[in-house]
Amino acid sequence: MSGSRMTYDKCVECARQRTAVAWCHNCDIAFLKDNFRYWSSGNSKIDELIKHTQLNAKEGMDYLEWIDFDQFDLIENINKRGAFSSIYSAVWMEGPRWKLDEEAEVWTRTGPIKVILKRLDNSQNMSQKFINQLYRYYKCLQNGALTNCFGITKDPASCYMFVLGYYKNGNLYSYLDESIGVLCWRDIIDMLRSISAGLNVIHEHNLIHGHLHGGNVLVESKANSIDAKIADTGLHGPVIDKQISTQIYGVIPFVAPEVFDGNTPTKESDIYSFGMIMWMLSAGVRPYCDKPHDSQLVQQICSGLRPSVISGTPLVFSKLMLQCLNASPSSRPTASHILECLENWISDLSSQFDDTDIPFVNLEKLSLQSSLCHEKAIYYSRPLGSVISSLFDIEFF
Repeated sequence: MSGSRMTYDKCVECARQRTAVAWCHNCDIAFLKDNFRYWSSGNSKIDELIKHTQLNAKEGMDYLEWIDFDQFDLIENINKRGAFSSIYSAVWMEGPRWKLDEEAEVWTRTGPIKVILKRLDNSQNMSQKFINQLYRYYKCLQNGALTNCFGITKDPASCYMFVLGYYKNGNLYSYLDESIGVLCWRDIIDMLRSISAGLNVIHEHNLIHGHLHGGNVLVESKANSIDAKIADTGLHGPVIDKQISTQIYGVIPFVAPEVFDGNTPTKESDIYSFGMIMWMLSAGVRPYCDKPHDSQLVQQICSGLRPSVISGTPLVFSKLMLQCLNASPSSRPTASHILECLENWISDLSSQFDDTDIPFVNLEKLSLQSSLCHEKAIYYSRPLGSVISSLFDIEFF
């Protein structure tokens, strides 16, 4: 029946109505609460955050947990870092409690799974401001439309690490490198729909991502589709008070011009970043890869520079992309509108896009892809104050 709520079986322990699959709000939260005495992060603020997520969980995959560092094996630095973090891969030996035992009607641990460990620099003294940010964003960390976040651990140097889902094809940059930038429209639209769904979730929570770029989109190619999820939601920025500032940081091609002009990042600036991801997938290369990412490029972007639409790009695609890249934030579409457009395209792809399953390639794309990436084209997040302070009257601290 339209509008009806899904109902679940009664709990075998307390006979109360379950609120989700194999999840009793009464018994399962009592179980988590009883386990509070068996773990500690060593930081009372982080302990309270994890407890808060567990006491307010609505289902079995809806909370963070503390994971002892000795639970991880085969830890490897994968040589990727952001402005305030570094990234490792590892195997979590127990795995999350995400496997449903249908007979017992309980969630059990999956066993060994590969994960990503995001190590936060200087997090031994995590600020209250960063903790507050985690409180605001934790529901996004536990949403299926975004990359999985299982919990928090601490390395031997006492730096805290977020335990995230592993995506075998890496981020969007590495995926494009792996595929030599040659994608069919079906895969492009499939990925963009997944990314827009995640962005819509963030915006529906009245939050912003603030640092959306190809390095923060993780990709996993599956048998009949490509899964692309936004990562790093709520985990961006410095974690200690000394580092917290009004300084702009990010990846220059994905930063909206109004942010360079000193305005706070908004939902609309997220949409600009999404538009640049649209261009990157259609072109098969990173934006402005042939230019140094310096103050001159910032000035050009603020003066209206945008990547040229690739010849052969369907009109409906280029129209939406250019709306996202509009210089006026108020003229950009919302995440919900973008998601609606992409879902409509998917439902009738052949009428909007020619040769949907044939790789989109032409001489213009081949020329772009054959160009060497400029040595000063930088695609990881970094402080940008020194790059733009000479152009705009912005005070940096």
